[in-house]
Amino acid sequence: MITMLHPPKSSFAEYAFPRKKGVFLHVQREFGEDGIVRIHFDRNRSAANIFDEGALCELEEHITWIERNIVDVCGVYFESRKERIFLAGADIKTLHAAPRKQLERIIGTGQVLFERIAELPVPTVAMIHGACLGGGFELALACDWRIASPDKVTKIGLPEVQLGILPAWGGTTRLPKLIGLPNALSMILTGRQLSAKAALKLGVIDEIAAQDCFESHALEAVLRGVGKRKSHALVNHPLAVQFIAARARKGVIEKTHGHYPAPLKALEVAVKSLRTTVDGSLENERNAVLDLAETPESKNLIRAFLLQERAKKKVGARPLAHREAAVIGAGVMGAGIAYWLATRGYRVTLQDINNEAAAAGMGRIHRNLEEAVARRVLTRLEARDAADRIFVTSSQVPLNRVGIVIEAATEKLAIKQAIFRDLATRTGPETLLVTNTSALPIGEIVGDPEIVHPERILGMHFFNPVHRMPLIEVVRGAGADPEAVRSVSDFVREIGKVPVVVADSPGFVVNRILMPCLMEAGGLFDRSIPAQEIDRAMVDFGMPMGPLRLLDEVGLDVALHVATTLSDAFPERFTVPPILGRMLESGLFGRKCGGGFYIYDGKKQTPSIDALACHRGIVRGEDRGIPIAERLTLLMVNEAARCLDEGVVAGPDDIDLAMLLGTGWAPFRGGPVRHARAMGIPGIVKKLEELACTEGPIYEPSPLMRRWENLETILEPRRVIS
Repeated sequence: MITMLHPPKSSFAEYAFPRKKGVFLHVQREFGEDGIVRIHFDRNRSAANIFDEGALCELEEHITWIERNIVDVCGVYFESRKERIFLAGADIKTLHAAPRKQLERIIGTGQVLFERIAELPVPTVAMIHGACLGGGFELALACDWRIASPDKVTKIGLPEVQLGILPAWGGTTRLPKLIGLPNALSMILTGRQLSAKAALKLGVIDEIAAQDCFESHALEAVLRGVGKRKSHALVNHPLAVQFIAARARKGVIEKTHGHYPAPLKALEVAVKSLRTTVDGSLENERNAVLDLAETPESKNLIRAFLLQERAKKKVGARPLAHREAAVIGAGVMGAGIAYWLATRGYRVTLQDINNEAAAAGMGRIHRNLEEAVARRVLTRLEARDAADRIFVTSSQVPLNRVGIVIEAATEKLAIKQAIFRDLATRTGPETLLVTNTSALPIGEIVGDPEIVHPERILGMHFFNPVHRMPLIEVVRGAGADPEAVRSVSDFVREIGKVPVVVADSPGFVVNRILMPCLMEAGGLFDRSIPAQEIDRAMVDFGMPMGPLRLLDEVGLDVALHVATTLSDAFPERFTVPPILGRMLESGLFGRKCGGGFYIYDGKKQTPSIDALACHRGIVRGEDRGIPIAERLTLLMVNEAARCLDEGVVAGPDDIDLAMLLGTGWAPFRGGPVRHARAMGIPGIVKKLEELACTEGPIYEPSPLMRRWENLETILEPRRVIS
């Protein structure tokens, strides 16, 4: 006889919070004549299913009903009624803002509730279609069976470490037992998301089935009952665990340089889960996540996530008249843009000045497509369809049915002006016209009196490589049509990028803030400080690569162009480092030509002897005072303050978001403005003044930096650009 299921030792009542019983806005229940209870996740007035306190309470009521009527129940299904999401996990906003006691209540509620699901004496099945992440996957782990659709929208994973926390609703406890410690750590410590095929291979799910066949497959799973799982006794043996944990810890430290506490804590909890009870492991999870949530690393990572989510929300501007685009210029950037648009379903006309240039651009696109197939980003069929959407030409074809034209020609003012004069005769009245410029002011481009409707022309600064960099700076000229700005911003969101609206100012935001650091790094190299020492200092700070390596990746010719633009605009502060000119004269253009500050051989790079021959050979001083990373960081912080003071962006959040996405600024530090607040403004001003006395006006504290009287002012929004 089946008896009533009792809650685990940590009673739900310990964490429960009040709600109106019997009202279900987010989680519904159906009980069929076949004895199957179907739990549907369908969050009210939202495209996503998330777990907040209300949703958890609703689910708890349904589980209580099942426990009370267990003699009549023969199985439980969990499924979503959303098109693209099964369950996206916990409400990140609540996690970010909740005080410790409230967070403990939320974590405890989920742990107890999922453990009750795991202890149900009838088979439970999670039918996964769409994103199944974080707490959503942890609910699925509490079930006996997991069936997933093969659709591209289905992604399964535990991304918590990317937010500076760890899976605390049983994920760190259950996953090592399900698939073995090594495979579990590969998911938990990286936060990577698996396709259904990859999840099946690891044993994360039990079956792949088309969504319209879920019902029959779930019924078969219920009829199979609760099966016996593989024990993974070999890899989960204490001796093996000790070796696996040591190797994993070494890998985490090498990758993160010890800056991120969450992966190390997750490793510790996952290892302990194999030698303690479920209740004991859940307690370890709970204590760990409560401690991690209070760290500055977690707060900065969660803030960065929320900034991205806010930037991705559409403003409801007028959509493009046609789902067609044109790209003028088939070089590296133009081909990259055309590739990205085609893979997002747009029909693209790619135009260049002659057949050879156009064919070279198509060759670049085919290489990108082959790489995407090799990396399993696209299927072979998807790559073929994307290629079929691209029409390459060297003729002046009509573009009146095109929704947006993106000019990506050479960074020369006369060429761009000529292109926009021509586009006025070939495009429709509602066609959006944008230029992909990294430094040329929009005002100068539209200053040509022969260009009609200059208010329709905006900047759209993509970053290289286009298919990897998520940020696009939407550059708003002084007389730009506000509706055009909103339409371009929504277009950026629609193609899967993140827009930041910036004023038409030299270097815009990312290059404006980054370039002083790159210039000074070049100057330090010119003073005989080794390239590896300079780059290592910034990598240790948390940047994805050092400034000299970045110059090589960008191209020294491109960097010189941007540096010259800023030097012309701000001659009192910026001077182009002579080392760049000397290296270009020696044929050192960076990675694209095989060498710059480093010599490149595949994935390997070694310091360039030719680059060393270009510096002035001044004997390095021993008392540089402030460390390299700090002085380069101070330059970026100072320039960020100048951008805020000049109204280049709407506020500090836009500065941080742009630098996080455009340069890979150390995410755990939260961006230059957030970092400045953590450092303390008075101390920054003092160090800048010291450096300005010995290193020149580039270090002179900005007026806004001097005006900030307390640490809070730095985060107040300055709404200049709507």
